[in-house]
Amino acid sequence: MLITEKEIAIVFSWETNDPLGVDFRNLVKSNYKNIQEQNIVIDLTAYKKKITPNHILEFSELSTYSKEQLGKSFVVASSTINIHELPNDISVAPTLQEALDLIEMEEIERDLGY
Repeated sequence: MLITEKEIAIVFSWETNDPLGVDFRNLVKSNYKNIQEQNIVIDLTAYKKKITPNHILEFSELSTYSKEQLGKSFVVASSTINIHELPNDISVAPTLQEALDLIEMEEIERDLGY
């Protein structure tokens, strides 16, 4: 897993030697505790096989905590998932750039009090 600090978020990127599912979520979670006051992107765009809704839903607890308790964004970037198969409470974007753009929009909404 590669962890990158962008101007607006911390990006956890899946790499080809990383596990997927619960094991990858646990890798993220172990590092999340140190940087939980940041906006977070889980970048799964390098995973070219079909990602199932369960792979994304593994992050729902972290997503909910980030959004509701910390007032921060949590977005998963994946181009192989059908977003219509997911609940609305987890944010998904097809590319890393679109995930960062979504965080930027959510930051503006928070600044405006929405």
